[in-house]
Amino acid sequence: MALTIETIRATEDDEALVDLLLVELQRLLPESMQEDRDRFHGMLASLPRGLRAMAGMHFFDVSMSLDNLAWHFGNQNDERDLQETLDGLRELELTEIADMFEKMWQFMKPHMKALQSGDFGGKDFPDWLKEIGAKEFADPMNEIIRGRCEAAGKLGLLASWSSYARTYPERCIVAEVHP
Repeated sequence: MALTIETIRATEDDEALVDLLLVELQRLLPESMQEDRDRFHGMLASLPRGLRAMAGMHFFDVSMSLDNLAWHFGNQNDERDLQETLDGLRELELTEIADMFEKMWQFMKPHMKALQSGDFGGKDFPDWLKEIGAKEFADPMNEIIRGRCEAAGKLGLLASWSSYARTYPERCIVAEVHP
């Protein structure tokens, strides 16, 4: 069942609202679709801007919870996904984090071929990140982003989803889906 403006407005608990948004994203972008990146990006482009933003930055939230900003580019290095992340952070009004993400992306651009191929010149990924200066470059930004995550509580960056959905519920609903 599709998410509605009424459901968004009636859901007072932030965690419950984020759960509803996650269910909606899973309905619209099932895991099987994500295996075909062209199909995934086609469907992603058809989503309302709020849901698209949430889908675009979700993997970044996971990376920041489990790894860090530099590692994110090892986890996700398709340029389309990176652009969706940046656009999503901006749409969700996480401007400071979007700016840091963009700086890190600019730093990593000369290294995209290595990231995409997984060939780090015989080095382990963490050693390679140190060698190219990515770890040192990212560390101050990691502290700021982690601080924002901690301040948001249990939801971390996903706390922006509930705030956004409450402000712009019409940007988070789909009238009809054609997978």
